[in-house]
Amino acid sequence: MILSYFIIVSLFIFISTIGYGFAVSKFLKFNKSKINYGLAGIKGLFFLSVLSSYSHLFIAHNYLHNIILILFGLLFFFFYNPNIIKFNNLVFIFLLLFIFLVISKTNEDFGYYHLPNSLQFAQQKLQFGLGNLNHGFKHISSLFQLMSIHYLPIFEFKLFNLVNYLFFVFLILFILQELYSKNNNNHNISNLFLSFIFVIFLVKFSRLAEYGSDLSGQIVLSIYIFYIFEFFYNKRLNDEEKLEYLKIILLLLCFATTLKFISIIYGFFLILILTPKKLYKLLKKNLPYLSLIIASSTIFLFLNFSSTGCLVYPVKVTCFSNIFDWAVDYETISYLKNHYELWAKAGLGPNIEVTEKELYVKSLNWVENWYYNYFVGKFSDYILVIILIIIIYFIFFSKKLFIEIHNYKNEKKKHVYYFLSAIVVFLFWFLNFPTLRYAGYLIILILIIFPILIFFSRKVIIVNSINLRKISIIFLISFFIFLSKNIIRINFELNLKKNEYHNFSNFPFFWTKNTSFIPIFINGIQFYETNDSCWSTPSTCIKNKDILKIYKKNNYIFYSKK
Repeated sequence: MILSYFIIVSLFIFISTIGYGFAVSKFLKFNKSKINYGLAGIKGLFFLSVLSSYSHLFIAHNYLHNIILILFGLLFFFFYNPNIIKFNNLVFIFLLLFIFLVISKTNEDFGYYHLPNSLQFAQQKLQFGLGNLNHGFKHISSLFQLMSIHYLPIFEFKLFNLVNYLFFVFLILFILQELYSKNNNNHNISNLFLSFIFVIFLVKFSRLAEYGSDLSGQIVLSIYIFYIFEFFYNKRLNDEEKLEYLKIILLLLCFATTLKFISIIYGFFLILILTPKKLYKLLKKNLPYLSLIIASSTIFLFLNFSSTGCLVYPVKVTCFSNIFDWAVDYETISYLKNHYELWAKAGLGPNIEVTEKELYVKSLNWVENWYYNYFVGKFSDYILVIILIIIIYFIFFSKKLFIEIHNYKNEKKKHVYYFLSAIVVFLFWFLNFPTLRYAGYLIILILIIFPILIFFSRKVIIVNSINLRKISIIFLISFFIFLSKNIIRINFELNLKKNEYHNFSNFPFFWTKNTSFIPIFINGIQFYETNDSCWSTPSTCIKNKDILKIYKKNNYIFYSKK
């Protein structure tokens, strides 16, 4: 019975989110691009992340708040849905992929800061200086705001991982509708790119335990790159359509940045498409749209600031530690910035810690160690998966590869500009944050497959009925790999004993660690003290209370170090 409730409530939230996407499209006048339910879902998530961030300033995301949000979304879906007939298709795709959501093991950072932050937003309104409680509260992502609005009766926090599932389903919906649309006028490179993204996410990123703010942000960036391809290559787009695509591109980049700030490096691709003239047209008649983008950026910076005293944590120049007593001190910020850089460059981990830390991260001193401790294994495995997918494409389309059906001589310069832009993004990523989860999966994929996309685009029209059937077979193979991996995973998790980590004794809900905590009162305010990671400890979870000064001002709670 609980599994049925789980599916039904999840489906309602899925439909409600798409409803918000339709409402956003209506009020922001996205009229020229074709209706895509996957894109509507991403727009809905973006709007909900902004709305919930602002509501958090005044109230907790309690049951009433969240039920009202879901109900309004359902109304929007049935009121603004331009094609209610496709409702059955949406439900079918949602249920087809549902095994992805049934997990016991969560993301490795879930208990450390994903769940505690999301619970904080669900059970408390805004508080200042949360970063002083523990390192987990220093990390802000719009993902946690979205998780918190799924805090519901009966389920409580057990639906929080639904957000990552929604990102995954919306990506699959977006790709399927774009590729199989009767009115597919996309550039061949764009269609090929989408087909690669479909396969890589089903085959490589097939388990929800891999997802956090990292992969969700890269899902949004994948759609962003598709629109960059379209804007840059597709000559069939008129000026109005290009302006609409530009609006979508900026919205997606803004959203990805609020999920994981490092995503901002992909903004370099805007150089390919954003001219002063286009920017002027965008600013001229799009006040509601620009207001939403500004509102999203502003509240993201403010929530970072309220937690740490930094507009962008842990970038020291954006911090105000010497002005606000509740701000995280400069010494801690510098230490943690170096800590994250060491971790990204394989100088720190469960089984490794270099000695001369400052010297290690300078110049390229870290590259050799990074190669042996990170590239060999995680990085190389990812490259092998990409190469395997490329080989499959060559096998399926081998007969087409000796015939050139298009000669895009006039696009050679564009290819060079695009590849150079990708190299710049890669270098910025590699020299600063060379770990795949920090927005690296996508740029590595682009660099490897871009020459393949150019080659195939001259040989194979992907939306040709015969070729589309071949793509469909590749997709079906990818789906069966996705299904097999998840069935094996679930079978393994169901066989874990109740005293083992990540067991499935609470099927179909994920496992949480039972942490010990005690309720305490400080200055008349209730907290829950623990010596462990917070996990599902009620908010506000607190450690090391003796080093904290806690006070209330203007009905807001502040935390500073003594």
